[in-house]
Amino acid sequence: MKIIRTWILIAALALPGMAAAANRHDAELAMTAAQSALDAAERAGAAQFAMSDLTTARSGMAHAQGLANDRDWTDSMLASEKTRADAILAEARSRQARAEATTEEVEAAVRTLRIELGRAGG
Repeated sequence: MKIIRTWILIAALALPGMAAAANRHDAELAMTAAQSALDAAERAGAAQFAMSDLTTARSGMAHAQGLANDRDWTDSMLASEKTRADAILAEARSRQARAEATTEEVEAAVRTLRIELGRAGG
């Protein structure tokens, strides 16, 4: 989780500098990056494990697209960067939840084996 916070902080610190020079091309690049992050979150199972974060990212993407349709390039780019950060968070939380579920399964299997070994030995 520390890595995720670092990336979010880096993105947040970079936003003001990028906003000053936003044009259509910059906004489109930011939207593409946000969509890629959103796709990665969905592939990671965020719909099952991090639905709230995924919903936030999807809403942000729709907002960024609406701003682009209005030719508000700066705000579209900023909304896209926030969406990207939200999607990265959704992906990370999904991966964490999947890892925790796998760990629980392995621990349950180990407990079962210990019980079986105890019966066989005693």
